[in-house]
Amino acid sequence: MFANLAVTTTRTKIGPCCELLFSSGSTAAVIRSSANACRFYNKDRYSKFDRTFKQIGKAPTPTHGRPTKLKFRTKGSEGIELTNTTMELLYGYSPIKAAIMQGRREIYGLYCQGGFMGDEPRDELKDIINMAKSQLLPIKEVMKSDMTDAVYGANHQGILLKVGRIDATRVRDLGPLVNGRYTLDLTTGVVELEPRRKFPLLVCLDGIQDERNMGSIIRSALFFGADGILLCGKDACRPSPIVSKTSSGAMECLPIYKAAEPPKVLTKARENGWSVVCTTVKEGDLGETNPLHRISNLNSPTILVLGSEGSGVNHVIRNLSDINVHIPARSDIPSYIDSLNVGVAAGVILSALKFVGE
Repeated sequence: MFANLAVTTTRTKIGPCCELLFSSGSTAAVIRSSANACRFYNKDRYSKFDRTFKQIGKAPTPTHGRPTKLKFRTKGSEGIELTNTTMELLYGYSPIKAAIMQGRREIYGLYCQGGFMGDEPRDELKDIINMAKSQLLPIKEVMKSDMTDAVYGANHQGILLKVGRIDATRVRDLGPLVNGRYTLDLTTGVVELEPRRKFPLLVCLDGIQDERNMGSIIRSALFFGADGILLCGKDACRPSPIVSKTSSGAMECLPIYKAAEPPKVLTKARENGWSVVCTTVKEGDLGETNPLHRISNLNSPTILVLGSEGSGVNHVIRNLSDINVHIPARSDIPSYIDSLNVGVAAGVILSALKFVGE
């Protein structure tokens, strides 16, 4: 009965992070944002736009099945406004506390829920407020509904921090380890760093698209002594508030880089004495691979590459690998469950990788 039903979806950009979707023959519109949240509205009345967007000008009338161009200013809620696209809202105690203490971001103000007692000890909230006061940050009390709208229903724990975005710094070359220090050639200049462990360890995320997986990996990377995160792949997610929240604030502490040309960066790194370790699904999959427990202690700066949730490590990067490693199952498992979640796998591998002399 649906054979002759054709639905056409039209898209209209209403901001740098949001778009308006219409389906032909429907009275519903969808707002889709960079936070992967969708909200449904009546396309004739636009009755709920006031809660999330501040409209500039008159609401247009759809013409020939397509809405005319809309001009909106992105707005978190009536009491929480983001005035440009470089701003975002952190939520939750740990990310906010880490952001204030690390000082890597521009911080514009703190929002607290009116009358909120919290689902954590009250001292946690007091500590954050005292830190904000010590840095002379504006502090504003707002309604819970405004805060919930601003973060698309996420568990904000009664506190938000308006901050500047963290964008990954582009890296062009990884230098050799000399006298216990190594260099990174970044687009912002060359920096010399001391590794947290005996040798430098970078965790390379090749096309990781799930923000919660990325947050989980960053938390494990910080815990197990990695020196930074290296992002690869044009479809990879960015270090967002969701990533920061999932990482419990670890994202605010660990440097995040982006490889401008991943194969070129990894090739140069290998020439400078770095080893590339790629994760694979199972033994015999995509060439020779080693069970994790049989990997010898590493004796050089290392880049651990974790592949995307669907396709794994890109074949171009995999061809540059010095060691392929997989986590063997400890018992028979169904054929359709052939691996661990990449966030879980990252923790297992990072806990097992050791350098000579550790």
